Amino acid sequence: MKVLENEQLSRYTTIKIGGTAKKMYIPESEEELIEAAVKVGRQYIIGGGSNLLIADHEYESVLNLREFEKKIEHQSEGRYYVGASVRLQNLINTINKDGYGGMEYLYSVPGLIGGAIVMNAGNGREWNNCISDYIIRVKVLHGNEIKWIDKADCDFSHRNSIFKNNSEYIVLAAEFDFPKQDLEKSKNMIKERLELCKRLQDSSKPNFGSTFMIYDKTIIRFAKRLQLGNKKGVHFSRKTGNWLVNEGHGSYRQAIKLIKRIEKIHKLFGKKCDREVIIWD
Repeated sequence: MKVLENEQLSRYTTIKIGGTAKKMYIPESEEELIEAAVKVGRQYIIGGGSNLLIADHEYESVLNLREFEKKIEHQSEGRYYVGASVRLQNLINTINKDGYGGMEYLYSVPGLIGGAIVMNAGNGREWNNCISDYIIRVKVLHGNEIKWIDKADCDFSHRNSIFKNNSEYIVLAAEFDFPKQDLEKSKNMIKERLELCKRLQDSSKPNFGSTFMIYDKTIIRFAKRLQLGNKKGVHFSRKTGNWLVNEGHGSYRQAIKLIKRIEKIHKLFGKKCDREVIIWD
């Protein structure tokens, strides 16, 4: 197991904000993961680092899940075993070459399978597509026991699951069942997705992706017109609604202040607001 000392956490988040870890544990097998979880706990866990806001202070220990399980195994027709440390793009490319598909809309997401399962990643409530559409069951570390949980018991919903904000579980892998799909169709779907993201999403600066999973669009537009946030730090993207970007001098304090302000405005007007970003305070 790798152990890094005084590691800068901003290097591991897509918004490029975060303090330091006195020790970062990087297990490279399930056995090492169990050892690390018992030794250092599981309060602070990093996967792909998207949808994660980390405070600027020092953390005693952080568990990094990017290396411990990268296996993709085609078990039968369309049925795959996929480790939690696998990049989404790697899985999509693999199943597409095998003649299967379905998740091409996630090609633009800079995340790992484990995090995508925890967040039940998808392409928006209006399309109602999410990674759990193809999940059969999920392999987890629950306490000190490794077990499988059937999809029906994972409580998947829009951008949510039993695993989100629940330190009792660490996602290790999952079994998927993907439908047959022509390779050319898959390539075209990926191309269309990347073109759409280039046109609509602001990738010019570090960002979370979506900040809120439920929000009022009028309130977000109002906040952008008022230019809430820090012009040289964290503020709403002028290109993409519901995205916070870091101009380069962003801090946890700026980001959390803006997020809390938006939540208060929603509450003031009696509008529902549910944050997608996970916060370490």
